[in-house]
Amino acid sequence: MSAQDASGQQQPEAGPEKRVRFVAADAERQPGSRVRVRVELSFEDRSHVAEAEGIGTETIEIRLAALATLEAIREVTKTPPFRFVGVKLMHAFDADVILVALRDEDSEGTRYIGAVPVRTTHVAAAAAAVMDATNRILFRRGSRDEE
Repeated sequence: MSAQDASGQQQPEAGPEKRVRFVAADAERQPGSRVRVRVELSFEDRSHVAEAEGIGTETIEIRLAALATLEAIREVTKTPPFRFVGVKLMHAFDADVILVALRDEDSEGTRYIGAVPVRTTHVAAAAAAVMDATNRILFRRGSRDEE
């Protein structure tokens, strides 16, 4: 099947979009002030749940969500990993925003920034911020590494 553009000409249908999809993220409180964060992503016909654990402060929860998301991306796409630089919860323009910074693995790696407003939970926003930083370049980066 093909679509028409604004001029009425037939355009070939685009192939499947190469994009990792966010499915879910949650934090589970455990005894001893610990927390387990689970992030689920999907790509093509594969999905992966990654988990990370630590002491359950809000700052640690968003860090664990970012790390679990990076692990899930690596598993589901089989692409070279990113190096985690940091994650930050900020309040700007009357809204909470999560910022994530990543780098390529090499010593002079390119920096990637993701930013997402908190709409549901800080954990879900941290996972979405990692997705924001990576989805724009994930497959372009992987194809460059294969050359």
